[in-house]
Amino acid sequence: MNRFVVLLLAALLHATGAVAQTLSDGPYVLQNRDGNWIALSIRDGTATHAPTSIGAEVEIPGVGELPSFKVRLRAPTKPPPSVIQLRSETPLFVMADTHGELEIAVALLRAHGVVDESLRWSFGEGHLAILGDVFDRGAHHTELLWLIYKLQAEAEQAGGAVHFMLGNHESMVLLGDDRYLHAKYKEATKAFGAPHYAALWSPKSLLGQWLRTLPAALKIGDLLCLHGGLSPEVAARELTLDQMNSTVRDALAFRHALPEREQALVSFVMGPNGPLWYRGYFEPRSTQHSPQATAGDVASVLAFYEAKKIVIGHTKVPTVTALYDGRVIAVQVYPHRDENGAPMIEGLLVEKGRYFKALADGSRVAL
Repeated sequence: MNRFVVLLLAALLHATGAVAQTLSDGPYVLQNRDGNWIALSIRDGTATHAPTSIGAEVEIPGVGELPSFKVRLRAPTKPPPSVIQLRSETPLFVMADTHGELEIAVALLRAHGVVDESLRWSFGEGHLAILGDVFDRGAHHTELLWLIYKLQAEAEQAGGAVHFMLGNHESMVLLGDDRYLHAKYKEATKAFGAPHYAALWSPKSLLGQWLRTLPAALKIGDLLCLHGGLSPEVAARELTLDQMNSTVRDALAFRHALPEREQALVSFVMGPNGPLWYRGYFEPRSTQHSPQATAGDVASVLAFYEAKKIVIGHTKVPTVTALYDGRVIAVQVYPHRDENGAPMIEGLLVEKGRYFKALADGSRVAL
Protein backbone atom coordinates (compact mmCIF):
# COMPACT_ATOMS: atom_id res chain seq x y z
CA MET A 1 0.00 0.00 0.00
CA ASN A 2 1.18 3.55 -0.71
CA ARG A 3 3.13 4.77 2.34
CA PHE A 4 1.02 7.92 2.68
CA VAL A 5 -2.21 5.92 2.65
CA VAL A 6 -0.80 3.52 5.26
CA LEU A 7 0.12 6.42 7.56
CA LEU A 8 -3.20 8.13 6.94
CA LEU A 9 -5.23 5.03 7.78
CA ALA A 10 -3.12 4.40 10.87
CA ALA A 11 -3.80 7.96 12.01
CA LEU A 12 -7.53 7.51 11.41
CA LEU A 13 -7.69 4.51 13.70
CA HIS A 14 -6.65 6.80 16.57
CA ALA A 15 -8.22 10.06 15.41
CA THR A 16 -11.89 9.70 16.36
CA GLY A 17 -11.61 11.09 19.87
CA ALA A 18 -9.39 14.00 18.82
CA VAL A 19 -11.58 15.46 16.06
CA ALA A 20 -13.88 18.41 16.79
CA GLN A 21 -17.47 17.16 16.95
CA THR A 22 -18.67 19.77 14.45
CA LEU A 23 -16.05 18.93 11.82
CA SER A 24 -17.19 17.31 8.57
CA ASP A 25 -15.14 16.99 5.41
CA GLY A 26 -14.52 14.68 2.48
CA PRO A 27 -14.66 12.20 1.05
CA TYR A 28 -11.09 12.17 -0.22
CA VAL A 29 -10.67 9.16 -2.50
CA LEU A 30 -7.09 7.84 -2.54
CA GLN A 31 -5.47 4.96 -4.39
CA ASN A 32 -3.02 2.54 -2.80
CA ARG A 33 -0.11 0.82 -4.52
CA ASP A 34 -2.30 -2.18 -5.34
CA GLY A 35 -4.61 0.06 -7.34
CA ASN A 36 -7.44 -0.09 -4.81
CA TRP A 37 -9.37 3.01 -3.80
CA ILE A 38 -10.17 4.17 -0.26
CA ALA A 39 -12.60 6.94 0.71
CA LEU A 40 -11.59 9.01 3.73
CA SER A 41 -14.17 11.18 5.49
CA ILE A 42 -14.93 13.04 8.67
CA ARG A 43 -18.60 13.24 9.58
CA ASP A 44 -19.69 15.15 12.68
CA GLY A 45 -16.33 14.68 14.27
CA THR A 46 -15.86 11.00 13.40
CA ALA A 47 -13.08 10.04 11.01
CA THR A 48 -13.73 7.00 8.83
CA HIS A 49 -12.27 5.12 5.90
CA ALA A 50 -14.00 2.70 3.55
CA PRO A 51 -13.02 0.78 0.43
CA THR A 52 -14.51 2.01 -2.84
CA SER A 53 -13.90 1.52 -6.55
CA ILE A 54 -14.28 3.07 -9.97
CA GLY A 55 -17.96 2.80 -10.88
CA ALA A 56 -19.06 2.98 -7.24
CA GLU A 57 -20.86 5.94 -5.73
CA VAL A 58 -19.78 8.14 -2.86
CA GLU A 59 -22.19 10.40 -1.01
CA ILE A 60 -21.48 14.08 -0.53
CA PRO A 61 -23.29 15.45 2.54
CA GLY A 62 -25.74 18.31 2.32
CA VAL A 63 -24.67 21.82 3.29
CA GLY A 64 -27.17 24.17 4.91
CA GLU A 65 -30.45 23.72 3.03
CA LEU A 66 -28.76 22.00 0.07
CA PRO A 67 -29.41 18.27 -0.28
CA SER A 68 -26.76 15.60 -0.19
CA PHE A 69 -25.90 14.04 -3.53
CA LYS A 70 -24.19 10.95 -4.83
CA VAL A 71 -21.27 10.90 -7.24
CA ARG A 72 -20.23 7.96 -9.40
CA LEU A 73 -16.46 7.60 -9.52
CA ARG A 74 -14.88 7.59 -12.97
CA ALA A 75 -11.56 6.31 -14.20
CA PRO A 76 -9.11 9.15 -14.92
CA THR A 77 -9.26 10.28 -18.54
CA LYS A 78 -6.98 12.12 -20.94
CA PRO A 79 -6.87 15.94 -20.86
CA PRO A 80 -9.60 17.65 -22.88
CA PRO A 81 -8.83 19.50 -26.13
CA SER A 82 -7.84 23.16 -25.85
CA VAL A 83 -10.33 24.25 -28.53
CA ILE A 84 -14.03 23.49 -28.04
CA GLN A 85 -16.43 23.85 -30.95
CA LEU A 86 -19.67 25.58 -29.98
CA ARG A 87 -22.67 26.03 -32.24
CA SER A 88 -24.08 29.54 -32.30
CA GLU A 89 -27.43 28.34 -30.91
CA THR A 90 -25.84 26.57 -27.91
CA PRO A 91 -26.01 28.63 -24.70
CA LEU A 92 -22.86 29.15 -22.65
CA PHE A 93 -22.97 30.01 -18.94
CA VAL A 94 -19.76 31.30 -17.33
CA MET A 95 -18.94 31.68 -13.65
CA ALA A 96 -15.68 32.37 -11.81
CA ASP A 97 -14.01 32.42 -8.39
CA THR A 98 -16.57 30.65 -6.24
CA HIS A 99 -13.95 30.12 -3.48
CA GLY A 100 -15.76 27.41 -1.54
CA GLU A 101 -19.08 29.29 -1.36
CA LEU A 102 -21.15 26.27 -2.34
CA GLU A 103 -24.58 27.60 -1.39
CA ILE A 104 -24.09 30.90 -3.21
CA ALA A 105 -22.72 29.21 -6.32
CA VAL A 106 -25.63 26.77 -6.39
CA ALA A 107 -28.11 29.64 -5.97
CA LEU A 108 -26.79 31.18 -9.21
CA LEU A 109 -26.79 27.87 -11.09
CA ARG A 110 -30.34 27.05 -9.96
CA ALA A 111 -31.62 30.54 -10.77
CA HIS A 112 -30.52 30.17 -14.40
CA GLY A 113 -31.59 26.57 -14.89
CA VAL A 114 -28.12 25.06 -15.01
CA VAL A 115 -28.93 22.66 -12.14
CA ASP A 116 -32.24 21.64 -10.60
CA GLU A 117 -33.33 21.50 -6.96
CA SER A 118 -31.64 18.09 -6.58
CA LEU A 119 -28.37 19.50 -7.94
CA ARG A 120 -28.65 17.56 -11.17
CA TRP A 121 -27.70 18.99 -14.56
CA SER A 122 -30.70 20.71 -16.17
CA PHE A 123 -28.99 22.80 -18.87
CA GLY A 124 -29.52 20.25 -21.64
CA GLU A 125 -27.03 20.75 -24.48
CA GLY A 126 -25.76 23.98 -22.95
CA HIS A 127 -22.19 24.49 -21.83
CA LEU A 128 -21.00 25.64 -18.40
CA ALA A 129 -17.54 27.22 -18.09
CA ILE A 130 -15.96 27.62 -14.65
CA LEU A 131 -12.98 29.98 -14.67
CA GLY A 132 -11.06 28.59 -11.70
CA ASP A 133 -10.55 29.45 -8.04
CA VAL A 134 -13.00 26.98 -6.58
CA PHE A 135 -10.44 26.34 -3.82
CA ASP A 136 -9.65 28.44 -0.74
CA ARG A 137 -11.27 31.02 1.52
CA GLY A 138 -14.74 29.41 1.86
CA ALA A 139 -15.63 26.33 3.90
CA HIS A 140 -17.08 24.09 1.18
CA HIS A 141 -14.73 23.78 -1.76
CA THR A 142 -14.57 19.98 -1.38
CA GLU A 143 -18.32 19.66 -1.92
CA LEU A 144 -18.23 22.16 -4.77
CA LEU A 145 -15.48 20.25 -6.57
CA TRP A 146 -17.42 17.00 -6.25
CA LEU A 147 -20.49 18.79 -7.64
CA ILE A 148 -18.53 20.03 -10.66
CA TYR A 149 -17.09 16.54 -11.16
CA LYS A 150 -20.61 15.07 -11.07
CA LEU A 151 -22.10 17.71 -13.38
CA GLN A 152 -19.38 17.10 -15.93
CA ALA A 153 -20.60 13.53 -16.43
CA GLU A 154 -24.28 14.46 -16.35
CA ALA A 155 -23.79 17.25 -18.90
CA GLU A 156 -21.97 14.92 -21.27
CA GLN A 157 -24.86 12.43 -21.07
CA ALA A 158 -27.29 15.23 -21.97
CA GLY A 159 -25.22 16.42 -24.93
CA GLY A 160 -23.85 19.43 -23.08
CA ALA A 161 -20.52 20.06 -21.37
CA VAL A 162 -18.85 21.42 -18.25
CA HIS A 163 -15.47 23.08 -18.77
CA PHE A 164 -13.39 23.72 -15.65
CA MET A 165 -10.30 25.87 -16.08
CA LEU A 166 -7.65 25.97 -13.38
CA GLY A 167 -7.05 29.16 -11.44
CA ASN A 168 -4.12 30.31 -9.36
CA HIS A 169 -5.73 28.95 -6.20
CA GLU A 170 -6.01 25.46 -7.70
CA SER A 171 -2.30 25.56 -8.48
CA MET A 172 -1.49 26.94 -5.03
CA VAL A 173 -3.34 24.17 -3.18
CA LEU A 174 -2.04 21.37 -5.40
CA LEU A 175 1.53 22.64 -4.95
CA GLY A 176 1.22 22.95 -1.16
CA ASP A 177 0.52 26.67 -0.61
CA ASP A 178 -2.21 26.74 2.04
CA ARG A 179 -2.14 30.47 2.97
CA TYR A 180 -5.77 31.00 2.01
CA LEU A 181 -7.29 27.76 3.27
CA HIS A 182 -10.35 28.00 5.47
CA ALA A 183 -9.53 26.92 9.04
CA LYS A 184 -11.79 23.88 8.60
CA TYR A 185 -9.37 22.33 6.11
CA LYS A 186 -6.36 22.89 8.32
CA GLU A 187 -8.22 21.14 11.14
CA ALA A 188 -9.19 18.28 8.81
CA THR A 189 -5.57 17.88 7.68
CA LYS A 190 -4.52 17.35 11.31
CA ALA A 191 -7.45 15.03 11.96
CA PHE A 192 -6.50 12.82 9.01
CA GLY A 193 -2.88 12.77 10.10
CA ALA A 194 -1.83 14.14 6.72
CA PRO A 195 1.56 15.86 6.51
CA HIS A 196 -0.05 18.79 4.67
CA TYR A 197 -3.35 19.55 2.97
CA ALA A 198 -1.96 19.03 -0.54
CA ALA A 199 -1.40 15.36 0.29
CA LEU A 200 -5.17 14.86 0.15
CA TRP A 201 -5.12 16.16 -3.45
CA SER A 202 -2.00 14.32 -4.60
CA PRO A 203 -1.73 12.44 -7.91
CA LYS A 204 -2.73 9.41 -5.80
CA SER A 205 -6.17 10.92 -5.19
CA LEU A 206 -9.06 10.67 -7.65
CA LEU A 207 -9.89 14.37 -7.68
CA GLY A 208 -6.19 15.21 -7.66
CA GLN A 209 -5.75 13.18 -10.84
CA TRP A 210 -8.82 14.80 -12.38
CA LEU A 211 -7.65 18.33 -11.54
CA ARG A 212 -4.26 17.65 -13.11
CA THR A 213 -5.93 16.86 -16.45
CA LEU A 214 -7.77 20.19 -16.57
CA PRO A 215 -6.76 23.11 -18.80
CA ALA A 216 -5.62 26.58 -17.82
CA ALA A 217 -7.14 28.16 -20.95
CA LEU A 218 -9.74 27.11 -23.49
CA LYS A 219 -11.10 28.57 -26.68
CA ILE A 220 -14.83 27.88 -26.52
CA GLY A 221 -16.40 28.84 -29.82
CA ASP A 222 -14.82 32.22 -30.52
CA LEU A 223 -14.19 33.08 -26.85
CA LEU A 224 -10.90 32.70 -25.00
CA CYS A 225 -11.89 31.54 -21.52
CA LEU A 226 -9.45 31.40 -18.61
CA HIS A 227 -8.83 32.56 -15.08
CA GLY A 228 -6.30 35.40 -15.17
CA GLY A 229 -5.80 36.50 -18.74
CA LEU A 230 -3.47 36.31 -21.73
CA SER A 231 -0.65 38.81 -21.57
CA PRO A 232 0.98 40.41 -24.63
CA GLU A 233 4.07 38.35 -23.81
CA VAL A 234 2.11 35.10 -24.23
CA ALA A 235 1.19 36.12 -27.78
CA ALA A 236 4.69 37.47 -28.47
CA ARG A 237 6.11 34.07 -27.52
CA GLU A 238 3.51 32.52 -29.85
CA LEU A 239 2.49 30.04 -27.17
CA THR A 240 -0.41 27.90 -28.28
CA LEU A 241 -3.18 26.98 -25.89
CA ASP A 242 -1.95 23.38 -25.99
CA GLN A 243 1.54 24.51 -24.96
CA MET A 244 0.22 26.55 -22.06
CA ASN A 245 -2.06 23.79 -20.85
CA SER A 246 0.60 21.08 -21.08
CA THR A 247 3.08 23.34 -19.27
CA VAL A 248 0.68 23.89 -16.37
CA ARG A 249 0.10 20.14 -16.21
CA ASP A 250 3.86 19.56 -16.11
CA ALA A 251 4.16 21.98 -13.19
CA LEU A 252 1.32 20.32 -11.24
CA ALA A 253 2.73 16.86 -11.90
CA PHE A 254 5.91 17.80 -9.99
CA ARG A 255 8.11 17.22 -13.05
CA HIS A 256 11.18 18.89 -11.57
CA ALA A 257 13.61 17.08 -13.88
CA LEU A 258 12.52 18.97 -16.99
CA PRO A 259 15.20 20.33 -19.35
CA GLU A 260 16.33 23.89 -18.57
CA ARG A 261 14.40 25.36 -21.50
CA GLU A 262 11.17 23.71 -20.34
CA GLN A 263 11.79 24.80 -16.74
CA ALA A 264 12.03 28.39 -18.00
CA LEU A 265 8.71 27.97 -19.79
CA VAL A 266 7.12 26.58 -16.60
CA SER A 267 8.37 29.61 -14.66
CA PHE A 268 6.86 31.98 -17.20
CA VAL A 269 3.51 30.21 -17.59
CA MET A 270 3.06 29.81 -13.82
CA GLY A 271 4.20 33.38 -13.16
CA PRO A 272 2.59 36.85 -13.12
CA ASN A 273 2.33 37.10 -16.91
CA GLY A 274 0.98 33.58 -17.33
CA PRO A 275 -2.69 32.58 -17.70
CA LEU A 276 -3.30 31.85 -13.99
CA TRP A 277 -2.07 35.15 -12.55
CA TYR A 278 -2.13 37.91 -15.19
CA ARG A 279 -4.01 41.08 -14.17
CA GLY A 280 -2.92 43.40 -16.97
CA TYR A 281 -6.44 44.22 -18.17
CA PHE A 282 -6.94 46.29 -15.03
CA GLU A 283 -5.22 49.35 -13.61
CA PRO A 284 -2.22 48.20 -11.56
CA ARG A 285 -2.94 48.03 -7.84
CA SER A 286 0.69 47.58 -6.85
CA THR A 287 4.12 47.41 -8.40
CA GLN A 288 3.86 43.62 -8.33
CA HIS A 289 1.23 43.60 -11.07
CA SER A 290 1.90 43.73 -14.77
CA PRO A 291 1.53 47.05 -16.63
CA GLN A 292 -1.97 47.63 -17.95
CA ALA A 293 -2.46 46.16 -21.42
CA THR A 294 -3.14 48.56 -24.24
CA ALA A 295 -5.97 48.18 -26.72
CA GLY A 296 -3.32 47.12 -29.22
CA ASP A 297 -2.09 44.41 -26.84
CA VAL A 298 -5.60 42.98 -26.55
CA ALA A 299 -6.07 43.14 -30.31
CA SER A 300 -2.78 41.28 -30.82
CA VAL A 301 -3.78 38.50 -28.44
CA LEU A 302 -7.19 38.11 -30.09
CA ALA A 303 -5.63 38.08 -33.54
CA PHE A 304 -3.02 35.47 -32.62
CA TYR A 305 -5.62 33.11 -31.15
CA GLU A 306 -8.23 33.99 -33.79
CA ALA A 307 -10.80 34.81 -31.12
CA LYS A 308 -13.48 37.45 -30.67
CA LYS A 309 -13.35 38.08 -26.90
CA ILE A 310 -11.43 37.14 -23.76
CA VAL A 311 -13.52 36.06 -20.75
CA ILE A 312 -11.74 36.12 -17.38
CA GLY A 313 -12.08 35.81 -13.61
CA HIS A 314 -9.33 36.39 -11.00
CA THR A 315 -9.74 40.15 -10.51
CA LYS A 316 -12.78 41.38 -8.59
CA VAL A 317 -15.30 43.62 -10.30
CA PRO A 318 -18.53 44.99 -8.77
CA THR A 319 -20.58 43.59 -11.66
CA VAL A 320 -19.84 41.61 -14.81
CA THR A 321 -17.97 44.19 -16.84
CA ALA A 322 -17.07 44.64 -20.51
CA LEU A 323 -13.61 46.16 -21.01
CA TYR A 324 -11.68 47.31 -24.09
CA ASP A 325 -14.84 48.06 -26.08
CA GLY A 326 -16.27 44.67 -25.16
CA ARG A 327 -13.27 42.62 -26.23
CA VAL A 328 -12.56 41.56 -22.62
CA ILE A 329 -15.30 40.51 -20.21
CA ALA A 330 -14.53 40.33 -16.47
CA VAL A 331 -16.80 37.90 -14.61
CA GLN A 332 -15.42 37.74 -11.06
CA VAL A 333 -18.11 39.17 -8.80
CA TYR A 334 -16.98 37.80 -5.45
CA PRO A 335 -19.65 35.56 -3.86
CA HIS A 336 -21.11 36.98 -0.66
CA ARG A 337 -24.44 37.76 0.99
CA ASP A 338 -26.05 41.16 1.32
CA GLU A 339 -27.34 42.67 4.55
CA ASN A 340 -30.54 40.62 4.20
CA GLY A 341 -28.69 37.35 3.61
CA ALA A 342 -29.45 37.18 -0.12
CA PRO A 343 -26.73 35.63 -2.28
CA MET A 344 -24.71 38.11 -4.30
CA ILE A 345 -22.90 36.66 -7.29
CA GLU A 346 -23.07 37.05 -11.07
CA GLY A 347 -22.29 35.01 -14.13
CA LEU A 348 -22.13 35.60 -17.85
CA LEU A 349 -24.73 34.11 -20.19
CA VAL A 350 -23.99 33.94 -23.91
CA GLU A 351 -27.06 33.10 -25.92
CA LYS A 352 -27.50 33.33 -29.70
CA GLY A 353 -24.66 35.82 -30.01
CA ARG A 354 -25.93 38.06 -27.23
CA TYR A 355 -24.19 38.65 -23.90
CA PHE A 356 -25.98 39.03 -20.57
CA LYS A 357 -25.10 39.56 -16.95
CA ALA A 358 -26.74 36.66 -15.14
CA LEU A 359 -27.86 37.79 -11.68
CA ALA A 360 -28.41 35.63 -8.61
CA ASP A 361 -32.17 36.29 -8.63
CA GLY A 362 -32.47 34.64 -12.05
CA SER A 363 -32.77 37.88 -14.03
CA ARG A 364 -30.48 38.86 -16.87
CA VAL A 365 -29.22 42.24 -18.03
CA ALA A 366 -27.87 42.88 -21.53
CA LEU A 367 -24.14 43.56 -21.46
